[in-house]
Amino acid sequence: MKSRRRRNVSENHHEEESPTSVNERVCSLPISIDLIIEILSRLPAKTIAKCRCVSKLWATILRLPDFTELFLTKSSARPQLLFACQKRSELFFFSTPQPQNPDQNSSPVAVSYHMKFPFNFSFERFSPINGLLCLRHECILKGRKKPVWGSVICNPSTGQSLPLPRMKTRRSFGGKSFFGYDPIQKLFKVLSMTLPYGIYNGNCEEYQVLTLGTGKLSWRLIECCRPHFPVYNEVCINGVLYYLACVNGFLEVVVYFDFGSEKFRFMKVMENFSGAVRPGNVNTTLINYNGKLGLLMSGGPGCDNRISGSIELWVLEDPEKHEWSKHIYVLPPLWRNVVGEAELDFVGMIGTNEIVLSQRCLYMNVHTFSTTISRETLSLKLKSKEWNCLSVVDFTPF
Repeated sequence: MKSRRRRNVSENHHEEESPTSVNERVCSLPISIDLIIEILSRLPAKTIAKCRCVSKLWATILRLPDFTELFLTKSSARPQLLFACQKRSELFFFSTPQPQNPDQNSSPVAVSYHMKFPFNFSFERFSPINGLLCLRHECILKGRKKPVWGSVICNPSTGQSLPLPRMKTRRSFGGKSFFGYDPIQKLFKVLSMTLPYGIYNGNCEEYQVLTLGTGKLSWRLIECCRPHFPVYNEVCINGVLYYLACVNGFLEVVVYFDFGSEKFRFMKVMENFSGAVRPGNVNTTLINYNGKLGLLMSGGPGCDNRISGSIELWVLEDPEKHEWSKHIYVLPPLWRNVVGEAELDFVGMIGTNEIVLSQRCLYMNVHTFSTTISRETLSLKLKSKEWNCLSVVDFTPF
C-alpha cells in the first residue's frame, strides 16, 4: 500500500485537478495536506518552481491559495531588496537580504544574480507584486518590419517568464501596461492601454484587462469615462492602482483603478505638484506610504542635485475629499559634498521610511544614495555600482 501511494504522489499528469480531488488523494497519503504545505513552504522559490514539475498533484498543491498565503507570509519575514539594473539593451535582476539593523551592521552583503531580459526602455520603474513583475518588450513579428510592443510577466526569484498575448487592435499601437493584484479574489491582473505610434500628447484609445490564472489568457475591453495618457509612475496599494496622467496633453490627474471592480476614478492634482505630471518626468515618484498614496518630489527646482535642500512628501489622507498632507525633509550638510555635480532620480522606496535615489547617467558609474526619513532630516548612505540602476524596491520571493 505504501509503495502504491508513493507512485500516486510522483506520477505525472496532464489534466488539472480540482481542489476536492486533491484533498481526496492527499487524505490517502500517510501525512496530512497541512503538513505537506508547511514542509514545502520552507523551500526557496526556485526549488518550489522545480517541485511543480514532479507531478500533477504537487503542482496543484503548490497552486492552492492556502499555500500561496503561507509562502508569502514566510517570505515576508525574510525581506529582500530587488535591484533592476540596465546595461546596454538588457535588464539584469539582483537581490540581497534586506539589513534588519543597517546602522549597526555596515559589512558587505552578498548580492544574488537572478536573470536578465532584453530591454530597450530607459527611465522605467518596477514595482513587484507578490514577487512578480510586468515588463514591456518589443519584438518583430513574422512578415513585419516595425517592432511591436508587448508585455511579459517575470519572476526574478525563479528566472521564469510568461509572454502575454498581444492585444487585439485594429491599427499599429504603442502602449502601456500596469500590473496588479486583487486581494479579494486573489487574482493577478494586467491593465493595458494603447496609443498610436508617434502621438505623445494625445489620449489612449483602448483599455483592456487580462486576468492571470483563469485558464486561457485573453484580453477584455473595459470602459474608461475619461481617456488619458499615463506617465511613467505607478503604485498598487491594497488592490488599487494609482498613477499620474495627462488628459488632452494638459489636465493633470491622479488615476485610481480598482483591480476588483475594474473601474476608473480620477482626481485633479493640486497646483503645488502639477508640474510632476509630465511625460518623461522621472524626478517624481508615487509610493506606498504606510498604506496610503504618497508622492515624492524634489524640494528644489528640477531634479535632485547638490543645490537641493530638501525632499517633499505629499500623502493622500482622504481620497474622497482629495485632502493631502505635506511633509518636508531637510537634507544633511553632507549632501552637497557627496552628490557633487550628479543629478539624481528617485528609483525606489525601501520599507516605509527609506528613499533610494540614483544618478541620472546611462552606461556609466552609477551612485545609489539611500536616505532615511526621520522627523526633520535625512541621514545618508552611499553605494556605487557600474550599472544604470532603474529600481531598488522591497522584494518578496514567490
